[in-house]
Amino acid sequence: MPGYELIGKQENKELNNIFKNSNGVLFGHAFNDLRNNIFRVRDFEKKICKKLKVKYCVATTSGTMAQYVAMKALGIKENDEVITQAFTFVATVEAIMAIRAKPIIINVDKSFNMCPEELKKKISKKTKLIIPVPMLGNPCDINKIKKIAKSKNVPLLEDACESLGSKYKNSFVGTQCDISVFSLDFGKTITTGEGGLIVTNKKKLYSFCKEFIDHGHQNNKRHPRGLDTKKIFGLNLRMTEMQAAVGIAQLKKLDEIIKKNRFNKSYLKSKIKKNINFEYRTLNDPKELSDTLILILKNQKIAKQFVKYLNKNSFSTKNLPDAVDWHFAGKWGHIFKHVSLYKKKYQKEWKKTSDLLSKSVSIPIFVKSKKKELVNLANNINNFFHQISN
Repeated sequence: MPGYELIGKQENKELNNIFKNSNGVLFGHAFNDLRNNIFRVRDFEKKICKKLKVKYCVATTSGTMAQYVAMKALGIKENDEVITQAFTFVATVEAIMAIRAKPIIINVDKSFNMCPEELKKKISKKTKLIIPVPMLGNPCDINKIKKIAKSKNVPLLEDACESLGSKYKNSFVGTQCDISVFSLDFGKTITTGEGGLIVTNKKKLYSFCKEFIDHGHQNNKRHPRGLDTKKIFGLNLRMTEMQAAVGIAQLKKLDEIIKKNRFNKSYLKSKIKKNINFEYRTLNDPKELSDTLILILKNQKIAKQFVKYLNKNSFSTKNLPDAVDWHFAGKWGHIFKHVSLYKKKYQKEWKKTSDLLSKSVSIPIFVKSKKKELVNLANNINNFFHQISN
């Protein structure tokens, strides 16, 4: 599942090289001679661009701040309406709130991603941005979403924080919108402990993001940093050399992580017998990240029984149901008490999503799982459905 499973000697080596080859310079800028002109954050950004086949990348402190900065780059401001989805990590909406824009939240479909049909109903002249979220590694149906957005001339920011490495129509998720973001926290595909990435093919957006995360520094090579040029103000949202060093080591393992995720998920599914009491979520592309298996149960009662059975037999679940409070808008009264649109009805607004989530169970797929472990899990799943079917 996540990159933390494979943290080891390579990450240790890259970190030690900061002290061995760069005299312990942990800052991503300046100190050229002291660091022997080795800039790991810049190198990491270039390697991300090469891997994802995008022109520009800006590394920052988190996926949340990556989204915040990307929205600033797009010109989103106070009271602008921003459409996103009801099943996402809370950070998606927190970033919208931080910029003082208005979140317009719509239901998801059986892919557990933004429902294009609902988007058609909700998009309006007031819509200034759409943020689709490919949840738990499953690509959004981005072609349909792009078509709808284009019809209203609305930009797209893809919150691909949970989906680095998955593909849609042979292109990496996060490379087909105006701008996209990824998270590098400890539970993501690859990790730097904390961290985020902004990717785009638009130079204007890249320049803003690069400057904003560095107090407005343009990093003009004609001037020393103390006399650097500037045209906008910004914040300190810079990634450190230590984070980048770990990221460089982790990125080398991305293909291995994806390959093992896909094999393990496919192998597990091959051992699970079909049963009328469940179905799998809809996949928008077979080249998903494959780090999560979601079962949609016949009803909420069976879903609760299934979770209880898994836990009793020492198997874990992921997000559904154990972290649903952090991933479903219907649980965020602490946020929506500040949004007049949802103050009184936020719990009922997304019934379609609530009904889907309440009868769904997500199972993590681990990179290091052995075949016998997957067979054991499949046997337990089969035993449960056999029991309730008799």
